[in-house]
Amino acid sequence: MKEKIRNYIVENFLFGERKLEDDEPLFESGIIDSLGLIKLLAFIDETFNISMNMSEINIEDFNTLNDILKTIQSKIDQ
Repeated sequence: MKEKIRNYIVENFLFGERKLEDDEPLFESGIIDSLGLIKLLAFIDETFNISMNMSEINIEDFNTLNDILKTIQSKIDQ
């Protein structure tokens, strides 16, 4: 799961130009913006069949690759 999400971010937001570290801040560094978050959420929904209600979305929960995985895992554990 982690590598699929990493590859999606690298290909779609970094255009394959460099690697993405697990704790690299996605929003603070400008890699992803609010529209990018919507695209990422659509990818997660389509790829892993995990949908998230927009009311439960918090940018801090998607700021790094590790944060994204924790958020997805908490959704799976519900």
